[in-house]
Amino acid sequence: MRIGLALALLAIGCIPASAAGWTCSAPGLISGSYDGGDSAYIRLTGFPNGNNYPVAKKGSRATGTTKNGTRFVCTQR
Repeated sequence: MRIGLALALLAIGCIPASAAGWTCSAPGLISGSYDGGDSAYIRLTGFPNGNNYPVAKKGSRATGTTKNGTRFVCTQR
């Protein structure tokens, strides 16, 4: 029983932000994640890597802009 509880707690800690209730969207979005904090990870088409960008959070919506000017929105489900 202890092993089952330990595995359940470990699995909860490994849930990606999108599965934890936030979904990000942007033109050309390859991947995005947000956990409710001060920044969101955004990776766009044409770029080999993503980056963390600051967000302005208002309720269940967080918005930001990448270095190339692409606006993104993360909403809580």
